[in-house]
Amino acid sequence: MVSILAFLYLNPTTMKMTKQPLVARSLWLCSLVAVMFVSGCSVATNSIRSDFPDYNDIIQFNQMQQMVVNLVRMHYRESPLFLQAGSVTAAYESRAEINSEATLDTDGTPITIGGNYQFAAKPTVSYTPVEGKAYVQQFMSEISYDSFALLVRAGWPAKKLVSLLVERYTTESGEVLVNDHKSNSYSKFEDLLKKIQSVEEVDRVGISKRPKEGYDLKLGGLTIPMERLQMRSLVDVMFFASQDVETPPDQANRTKKFNTRGNLTMKYSKSKPKNAMVWAEYNGYYYSVDQNDIEAKDTLALLVQISRIQSGPSGPAPLLTIPANN
Repeated sequence: MVSILAFLYLNPTTMKMTKQPLVARSLWLCSLVAVMFVSGCSVATNSIRSDFPDYNDIIQFNQMQQMVVNLVRMHYRESPLFLQAGSVTAAYESRAEINSEATLDTDGTPITIGGNYQFAAKPTVSYTPVEGKAYVQQFMSEISYDSFALLVRAGWPAKKLVSLLVERYTTESGEVLVNDHKSNSYSKFEDLLKKIQSVEEVDRVGISKRPKEGYDLKLGGLTIPMERLQMRSLVDVMFFASQDVETPPDQANRTKKFNTRGNLTMKYSKSKPKNAMVWAEYNGYYYSVDQNDIEAKDTLALLVQISRIQSGPSGPAPLLTIPANN
């Protein structure tokens, strides 16, 4: 809330107003009052203009924080829950008051004017739980080849996309390479990732749409029809990434021991982290992504972007409304 108080103490003798006509004196006072309220309106206008970036920052941080807490839940074998921002409503309240007391004669009696201007913004963000068909489409369905192609063309590294989003790859000879360190074929899948990285370093990775239908992933001289790649669902990708969440010693019995790969290293602490891009409190610990961990920041941003790409059309009116307090 912005509040502007104005109090003017005017002495007609010192202001040399004693010989001015009554009308002129009244107009002069009205001009001062007008200046005060114009200043108040300027504050309101500037506040409205500056609110939009704040709302944007709040929603963006909440989405990142939601992804973090759901990754932690999945790390501990718990079900995730997603809320989708439906709308932002901002109510603005403006109120002005003026009090005045004056004796307009020529005996030098002071003139007193008091004014009060108040401005308040009351933002509300509405969230809808993602459930039913929307949940199946956004989180349980396999990531589409169209989405994969969009991400490649948007500049995401092909190695990161394949290592996170692809469950298995069928070679031209029919051999199935599984993206799982427990699989006997995983070493060959790693060879594929190394090849992708090598051609990316010389900028020879691309994706092309075939004349009729489908896409081809081009890795230098190697062309892989996208149909040979079995994609994961977003929930599968999140569970894969959640293996990199660090486990406090007293929580070790709540999860399994994983072979971490460093895609999304998430550290824990008892106190709120100081150098975190995003953090979430869960079961007595703070889990966070460090500002200096570029690999983890990229992976988290990718998960959020896929979530947005996979999201379905807007559903019914939001069911949960939360005041947006920064």
